[in-house]
Amino acid sequence: MLQRFQFCFECPAHDWIFVKVLSQEQQLSFIASYTPYNSFIELIDALLIFLKRSDRTVVRWNTELIEYDFHFYNNDQQAMLDIVKLTDCQINSLANELVFRINSSPIFIALSFWRALRHLETDSNFEQKWGRAFP
Repeated sequence: MLQRFQFCFECPAHDWIFVKVLSQEQQLSFIASYTPYNSFIELIDALLIFLKRSDRTVVRWNTELIEYDFHFYNNDQQAMLDIVKLTDCQINSLANELVFRINSSPIFIALSFWRALRHLETDSNFEQKWGRAFP
């Protein structure tokens, strides 16, 4: 069954951004840092790969305590987004926890992220607030 979900970025400030994923069954929110990963570039690159091929792609978001990895899977007919919480930053894979899962079409998953990015693009002070240029 295909699930509907919403992804959004809110309130970039002082090199941090609020990340939120919502569906009817689940919700996840965290505040991500602009470092050490360039998560927005990773997200755009991952979405391009995700839409073109059936490769698995990963986007990393760091809260400077916990890392959240977004795993995108695409088999052309149905796609999945798994969000995994890494509490030991990949040292101990047993400590990793699946905290969110979406099954949907590849285009719907990509469209949800595209909408969130387009909304974020309207912030004229994005680079100053986030610490990196808008991708």
